[in-house]
Amino acid sequence: MIPLKRKHRSLLALGASLLTASMLTLASPAHAAGEWQDGTSESDTILNCWTGQPSAGVTANVGWWSPTGEVPKVGEPFLLHGYIGLVGLPCSSSGVAVVPELMFDEAAFGYPDEPVRWGINAIDDPTPTFTTDPVTLTRGAHNGIAIASVNGQAITLKRGQIFEFQVPVVAQRALKGTATPPPSCYERAAGLGPCSVASSGDHLQVAFQVAGHGGDKPFVTPYVPLFATGPDGSGGGTGGGTGGGVAKVASSTTAKFKVSARAKGKATVTVRAGAAPTGPVVVRDLARGGRVVARGTLAAGHGGVLRMKVAKLGTGKHRLVAEYAGSASVASSSSAVRKIRLG
Repeated sequence: MIPLKRKHRSLLALGASLLTASMLTLASPAHAAGEWQDGTSESDTILNCWTGQPSAGVTANVGWWSPTGEVPKVGEPFLLHGYIGLVGLPCSSSGVAVVPELMFDEAAFGYPDEPVRWGINAIDDPTPTFTTDPVTLTRGAHNGIAIASVNGQAITLKRGQIFEFQVPVVAQRALKGTATPPPSCYERAAGLGPCSVASSGDHLQVAFQVAGHGGDKPFVTPYVPLFATGPDGSGGGTGGGTGGGVAKVASSTTAKFKVSARAKGKATVTVRAGAAPTGPVVVRDLARGGRVVARGTLAAGHGGVLRMKVAKLGTGKHRLVAEYAGSASVASSSSAVRKIRLG
């Protein structure tokens, strides 16, 4: 474990953030209109200990906040923010162990000399408290920045508690948010971990590793697009949360496969959209932990059709899906899952 140096231990001394929510649903922190820019909300599923029925276990969200009330400029400090709460009723009395891991392009940021704020409060507490007590930073399971308690242990939440953190950063280049590829990958959707930073553009992911409460996912990973303009106000877009920035046209993906257990096969992936689709395409075998068995890139001249070689799959059951990662103007999409058995 690497103790968080003062340079990285910083939090902007900003006004208190309130978390108001029912015991079953987490709301965004209370704020003046337009200040917090929230991203996606992600949950896992547990069996409710009273009813035995599936219900949400933990729920998490991420966002950012600019003290100017506008998209921050390069060199202006703003906050990266995340929170997670145990909203379900697991049978385990030990609650949930949480390790948040921040995933973003670290080369694009600096860290002001201000204290990090964090707190563990009741979800429905109208006056939550926060502290600047030291935390521990270490490299997480996916090489991101993992936050732990001062002794390097996971943060433990009981049912009805929420953990929130606010980390101050300074953009060192323009950030274009939704004009860059979003974190769209099988691992994030399936709760196995975050998408790679290299494939996620100007977005913040927080991979909350969770354990001990009987959830169906080892990670819940919400994300939010990040924006910053140049010193003269240029670049970086104007959007905030998931609805901000450049509007994207919808896409649909279909795939045909000719595969073999002992020889390389072929896949023909077709992406249809109101604009020419370009960008990365992968084929995954969901029966093999989401293994990538084919990879390629759609170019403008392909007309939305990409032909790829598929790796030898081996004998047994396979579940193949083609995933289009999207582009600055076209949203991501995935094909239907094709079930195959090879002898």
